[in-house]
Amino acid sequence: MELASLLTNYPLKMFNQKAFDILNSSINSVVFIDEKAKDFFTGPVNYDILEEKLSVNLFNTFKENGKSLAVHKFEVSNLTNPNTLDYLFKGRDLILLDWELAGVAGQEHSLKLLSRAVSTPHINFCCIYSSSTNFNEIPLFLDTYFSGISKDEFDTIKNSYNHIEPFEIQKIWNEGEEKIDVFFQENDIDLENLPLEKLKNKSRYIILRYIYISLTSDKYIIPENPEREFEVLTAGNDSFIINNTFVLALKKDVDSDSDYNNLLKRISDAIVKNNGSFFQLLGLEMQSVFNSNERFIDETILKSSTEALFQFRNHLKDDKTFATIIKKLLIEQATLKLRTAKLELLKPDFLDFKSQDLENKTPTHDDLFQLNVFYNSVTVKGLHPESIPNLNFGDVFIDEKGTYYLCVTALCDCYDPNKIQGNFYFVIGKEFKNIDLALKLGDTAFINFLPTNTAVYWGNLESAKFAEIEKQKENESIDAYRVRKLTNEIEGYRQFLYKPFYVKPQVFNVENNKLIDDKLRVWDISNKYSEQELNQNLNCFNLTYITTLRNDYTQRIANHAFGHPARVGVDFVKIK
Repeated sequence: MELASLLTNYPLKMFNQKAFDILNSSINSVVFIDEKAKDFFTGPVNYDILEEKLSVNLFNTFKENGKSLAVHKFEVSNLTNPNTLDYLFKGRDLILLDWELAGVAGQEHSLKLLSRAVSTPHINFCCIYSSSTNFNEIPLFLDTYFSGISKDEFDTIKNSYNHIEPFEIQKIWNEGEEKIDVFFQENDIDLENLPLEKLKNKSRYIILRYIYISLTSDKYIIPENPEREFEVLTAGNDSFIINNTFVLALKKDVDSDSDYNNLLKRISDAIVKNNGSFFQLLGLEMQSVFNSNERFIDETILKSSTEALFQFRNHLKDDKTFATIIKKLLIEQATLKLRTAKLELLKPDFLDFKSQDLENKTPTHDDLFQLNVFYNSVTVKGLHPESIPNLNFGDVFIDEKGTYYLCVTALCDCYDPNKIQGNFYFVIGKEFKNIDLALKLGDTAFINFLPTNTAVYWGNLESAKFAEIEKQKENESIDAYRVRKLTNEIEGYRQFLYKPFYVKPQVFNVENNKLIDDKLRVWDISNKYSEQELNQNLNCFNLTYITTLRNDYTQRIANHAFGHPARVGVDFVKIK
């Protein structure tokens, strides 16, 4: 039995060890922020003050393990000093943050710093240290502060559901969706008529938590002007993911936290329990490879000269094209370097063990959907707030009517719209509402999966031929009826399993190819222009950027769209 137990637990122990090793190589620069931390230049350490003792012990244990740790004694003025904020967050891999900076009232200070941390793309980890009595309520503080909901909006929720007692919600929110549905029905919580529009795409569990927060809002901290909404995902016991930053709440413990390896193990063990841990660790390992071993510039280019490079620039006479070519070369250089990297998580021995461990665990359709989103799209954001992306090959937009637009204009023309007089090619798409069927068809019907939790098809879906479907029979269960209905739909689409829908490219004139606030204004020039038309803006409308399809997925659609009109069809008389 002991041997069987050892073999069963081996994959998990193997994953835990790899997670620990990856985190250890990823964390190099750390800062500990506490209002009682020891400023090492202000006299001897008072070991009776827990935070001063922790400061010294943390500094020593991180140093012994080859890590750089800065200890910062927090002052309220830090929050408005940009240089201090840069010092605290720039180049850091891990933030150790006290939960009550200046007593209980200091929780708002901590939340402001945490907001800065999760808004900094390169910060992967943040540990909240707390010795407060409200430790168990930290998740609700995070939900409140990062919800994007204002005080007035929480009051609106409260006024709609003030007939509910908070303790009733606490009893039900961990009981599963079926019991939550019953609770919603008994308490007149109508998902179609929620008091706030921004609640409509939330899960029942999150809606329930927001109702609870609104009823007890005096306990929590609501920003005066919530700038944006962050999704707080619970990743395990006292661990969360906020805007891709892993946040772990820890009870302040001098003895436990003074040991670097013990602290790192607490973080890695929590990460392993998260559903997305494999991808998170894979990204960290890749980042670590570049940071520690690889260079973008090698001896080949160093043998050339700056003069030669600028002669090339002068020859092109177009700085946008020049910059694009140089960045493309650097990306290809990085890709080639990564191809030779030996990533621990992709070694056959670990992959075999992990596959065996997951052999009897079936992913949900939502899990499969999200993996497809990762496969086929990436949302483009500028590296700097002031940078505004251009309209590009693969960009996906939606208009006010819910119609989708995919840019299939050649990349070189996207770089220089003047060559095409601003006339861009798009293909038109519609939402594919049956997610189960979308997952069955895959890419055979030119279906893509978007981060808005929608599937979109590109082409003439109306040409699919369906058989008549009978209504639910008298003795037929609802599950059997759904299976029969889905089977019929699959039969209707079977003609497209190996022959995709017809995808027609359409031309739209783009006034400005800059995506300002994710908006793009276009003209439908396929409609006839009329000199007598009083309102020429009828053909003009706005598109909102959603995401960008990866190159291969877009190129396949573009090839089909532009290749289809060139095909020749013939008809013969056939014997039926």
